[in-house]
Amino acid sequence: MEGRLRYLHQAHQFRALLRRIDFVPVISPSTGSKHGQWAEWTVSRRQEAYIARFQKGFPLLPPDSVWAPATAVTPPASTPEAEAADRNADHPWSHAVTEPHASRRRGAVPEPVHPDSPIAMLIVKSMLLTGFDAPREQVLYLDRPIRGAELLQAVARVNRPHPGKEIGYVVDYYGVFGHLNKALAGYREADQHDTMRSMSVEIEGLEPAAAAVRDLLRDLGVTDADLTDPVRLRAALDRFEDEDTRLAFDTALHDFLDTMERVLPHEAALDYVNDARHWGLLQKRVRRLFRDAEGGTFTLRRYGRKVRAMIAEHLEGPEIEEAIPPVWITADGFDDAVRALPPREAAAEMGHALRFHLEERVRREDPEKYQRLSERVEEILRTTPDRFEEQAERFARLIEEARQEHEEDPEVAGLSPLEQRTYRLLVQLMADSSEVRNTEDSIRPLVGQLCDVAAETMVKVSYQGQSQDLSTLAGVIQGRLLASGLRPTGKDWAPLNAMAERLASFANDNRRQFLGRARGE
Repeated sequence: MEGRLRYLHQAHQFRALLRRIDFVPVISPSTGSKHGQWAEWTVSRRQEAYIARFQKGFPLLPPDSVWAPATAVTPPASTPEAEAADRNADHPWSHAVTEPHASRRRGAVPEPVHPDSPIAMLIVKSMLLTGFDAPREQVLYLDRPIRGAELLQAVARVNRPHPGKEIGYVVDYYGVFGHLNKALAGYREADQHDTMRSMSVEIEGLEPAAAAVRDLLRDLGVTDADLTDPVRLRAALDRFEDEDTRLAFDTALHDFLDTMERVLPHEAALDYVNDARHWGLLQKRVRRLFRDAEGGTFTLRRYGRKVRAMIAEHLEGPEIEEAIPPVWITADGFDDAVRALPPREAAAEMGHALRFHLEERVRREDPEKYQRLSERVEEILRTTPDRFEEQAERFARLIEEARQEHEEDPEVAGLSPLEQRTYRLLVQLMADSSEVRNTEDSIRPLVGQLCDVAAETMVKVSYQGQSQDLSTLAGVIQGRLLASGLRPTGKDWAPLNAMAERLASFANDNRRQFLGRARGE
């Protein structure tokens, strides 16, 4: 697509805003201002109002209808006197002036900017250099000679930090940047490093950054056809099983998108939009399958604002989400989504979803169940390599078991869910340590006592879950273990201490449930 058409295509989605934005000169008062000349732009009260509006973010407007009129906004109501004054006004862009100031003296100067128009640009000369702070400002256009401290002050205008703003731009129409080194001469070299980079350098970095992503995908055997075909894309996800491979892909893609964010909206970046969309979708599918990110989800917030605007439509939407199973095995629709996949992809999805569920939800709440089911996951993968239908069937049964909060076990019958988890953990710890013996017939009576003393300790206001609090809790638990007949088999008390610390850590991880017990819930 020809360059101008590409710009129009990208701008089309913002046409509602583009119809409404305005550009405002901020002109210093001069001799002519005594006669009302250019009063619209020289009156300090109006200047302050324009600057305040410039500092505001653009409104989020609904898209314009394709039949929307070309008028930006409804023009302000005008009186005949104001219209006459406007016709005869000595505007900077008008030279057909006759008796320019007579009408000014007869009435008030009309408001030249509609009150609903967002102000996108301030046009100044030797104005707003000191005492002016606009963190939202991102682009500075220079079209006159400027040097020294004035140049540094001007450039600093786009260097203020602001949420969503990662970089500022200076468009130099006059060629004043040759004076920048002189202006920076008084600063330390460390402060000057990477102060400013030429856009041409950023543009030259686009292709190497894109080539790094292409080379990595080529080495993995991922082709362009894989990226554009949903079925082939699902199969290509297997190439990212290795965690180091996923990290290398994330790093290369981040470098590319970071460069693209700095180059946009320059037309050179538009040639890479399709690549960004395909690679972004691939990253989303990889992250959702392997659940690498926090919560197992994928978010566009890692991308820059301009890149997000370019690729969001390609990565979000009902049709995209329908093709990807939910993150959690407990989510509605997980089973239906998995059943719709081919056996190989279904087995991979179920295996990763099950591991994620065990890590995120079971590990802290029920350590014994976590270890038992995790071992069964690994056993399925070890004993059924490449038998994906069998893997899927066995994973399905294991998923049902993982979903059950309360297991039917005669040994824990009559115990509360919290007591059941505590009992299974204690049994596991006893089985793992041959250096701790139980002098009583059963450990079942001990479970309720452990839950009670842990709840009583953690319900105190002084308990904050810090290391010293955990040490205190472990000491209380160890005392209860000893009182209930648990003893070291020899002279080494370390195994019993370790058991008490593990139980204390479990209680602290499930503090909410133990506090509920203390309240009688």
